[in-house]
Amino acid sequence: MAKIRLLFGTGIAAWFAIKLYGLGTWTWEQSNQAGIFWNLACVTGLAALLSYVHRSEPTFIQRWKNVAKTTVLYGLILSFSMGIWYYALVPETINQRKKEQLELLEEFVNDPNALGAVQDSNAALGQQSSEEIFTQQAANLEVFFSPLFFIGTVLMVWIFTAAVLSAIFAAVMPRIWNAHPI
Repeated sequence: MAKIRLLFGTGIAAWFAIKLYGLGTWTWEQSNQAGIFWNLACVTGLAALLSYVHRSEPTFIQRWKNVAKTTVLYGLILSFSMGIWYYALVPETINQRKKEQLELLEEFVNDPNALGAVQDSNAALGQQSSEEIFTQQAANLEVFFSPLFFIGTVLMVWIFTAAVLSAIFAAVMPRIWNAHPI
């Protein structure tokens, strides 16, 4: 259990370190990719290690329940850590990204060729003016970058990922280590 706690704590702390390093050196996309890959590696490692520990339990459901408890808790703590990072420690990064997206949106609606192509392919947008499209999409960006939407989406993704990886490893690990045929 000490290895599990170590991986659990190190995973979150290392994510903060990766984000801190990436703050001045990486683009938004590079920083997000590094964070996602790190967290995916931690959730996968945690699910594998826990599945190994609980491999002797007789039923899949019991193994999965025990493995998923910890991996889902990791996903929960990770999601709230991300919320703390983006909305308490460095809120300017979210504001900067939102500003960049609004500028891209403004460029898009001011380009008659690009806007016309989208309006031609989408009947709902065909009847709207560029100002209406900008207003509607700017409101969508406000929702997208809101703390509730962000934390909710991240929470859903990491809990789902943790549950699926837990199920996979809970099913496979006993067969690997106990030499049962698949």
